[in-house]
Amino acid sequence: MENHNGLTCPFCQSEMKKGFIQSGTRLAWVPKVSKLSAEPSLTKGSVLLSEQSRFSINYVDAFLCESCNKVIIDYESNEQEQ
Repeated sequence: MENHNGLTCPFCQSEMKKGFIQSGTRLAWVPKVSKLSAEPSLTKGSVLLSEQSRFSINYVDAFLCESCNKVIIDYESNEQEQ
């Protein structure tokens, strides 16, 4: 599944580009969108992808498929379930 640039897309088998998802706030996968805040609410089942820090850039590794418009995020180094 690896290629010289990163990954082969598991959906369409095209080559994916390695890059990053970056944010000014922490990044999280949440089971439900919070409509009261732009900051993700970390409820049971949420997964923190990147800590928030005022003094550093918040990012996670990601692979982009331009053929089928999918993004795969690698948060292994930031793995912290809430």
